Amino acid sequence: MLKDKSPLPAATRLQVDIVDTPDALDALAPAWQRLQERDMESTFFLTWEWMARAFRQNPWRWSVLVVRDPGGSGEAICIVPLKYRTHWSRTRQEFQTQLEAGGRLLFSEYTGFLCDPAHEELGLAAAARKLSTMPWSRLTMRYVAQSRRARIFTDQLGALGFGVRYRDYRINKGETDNLISPQVDLPEDFDTYLANQVSANTRQRCNKMRRRHLETGDYHFTHTDDATLEEDISDLLAHWKVKWAETKGVTAADQVAENYRNVLASAHDCDALFLPVLRHGDRKLGALGHVLDRRNGVMHFIVAGRDTTAEEAFIGDALHFHSIAWAISQGFICYDFGHGNERYKYSYGAEDLQTLYFEIRRTEPDDAGVLDVLCLAEALRRTETFIRDGKTDRAARACAQLSDLLT
Repeated sequence: MLKDKSPLPAATRLQVDIVDTPDALDALAPAWQRLQERDMESTFFLTWEWMARAFRQNPWRWSVLVVRDPGGSGEAICIVPLKYRTHWSRTRQEFQTQLEAGGRLLFSEYTGFLCDPAHEELGLAAAARKLSTMPWSRLTMRYVAQSRRARIFTDQLGALGFGVRYRDYRINKGETDNLISPQVDLPEDFDTYLANQVSANTRQRCNKMRRRHLETGDYHFTHTDDATLEEDISDLLAHWKVKWAETKGVTAADQVAENYRNVLASAHDCDALFLPVLRHGDRKLGALGHVLDRRNGVMHFIVAGRDTTAEEAFIGDALHFHSIAWAISQGFICYDFGHGNERYKYSYGAEDLQTLYFEIRRTEPDDAGVLDVLCLAEALRRTETFIRDGKTDRAARACAQLSDLLT
């Protein structure tokens, strides 16, 4: 963390570019890829390969802040991907641009910043200063697993007069802290894992299941490949929706399932999908979807689906133990259970990773304004809806705001 909260003077001299077009994004690829290799805090969800897919799927809903090397080489030293949302403020009767972490366009497990370790504070300070001059009303970043960088960034914006707060994020009626990600450190072999990282009861449960059901050949696993990808994902998500449709509602469950489909299909396109399916004969009992971060040695569990009519009580255990064993055999060093401190995750020897959720608000209107021109098309579509719905006062205010933006 910075020693004080004053903006770093050197940051004001750095070049900071805003990349927001497909051509400029493609041109940025080599510098982005070099930076991700230098950054030991990078995750798969901040790589060029992943983020380029998120941006290409969502035109005019993103930008990237790129801070360049102060030594004049032109190398990127800090990259901040951003997601754009067009919000109508009922209080102020105006359109506003709201920003989030860019990775959330593709429902990334973790978000944050790419930084050159040699210029981390300087790069983040320059990005924060540039952001302060851009038009937006609110910025949130959730699931940031880089606490030091988050504090540097928010301290800078706080020093520039923005309102800053760190938030909790709980689900399941407050029972689950979704900012905690339980993770299992993986040893070099599965027997060592069972001997040292789970309880005696869990170890006995696993060995009993393997002897009775898997080693006999009654049950077996297949792994998704090109030929089975669409079918396996569809079956996994069909099982997931049966479980969650009543809780979430059918429409919401369908939308979340499509989000998961996009994540898994995108991971497959990046050669980063592991999707095991547990079978009893030809019947699929359940499946797990994972995203693989080979560079950092992390397997990220994303979503599970199981046949709720099946009588077998060991389906979840079989799938997770199989996935952990496979991860160990492939040299992975961490099995990430994803967001949420649900109790079952700790039976596998998981320990908590804390992530952060912060919110930045523009406290007073200034010359930067609150609506970015990138949001113009969506604002026009919303204005048309106001007119169709007979909300003429709202439409008039929207038209006046958009006219001011374009003049």
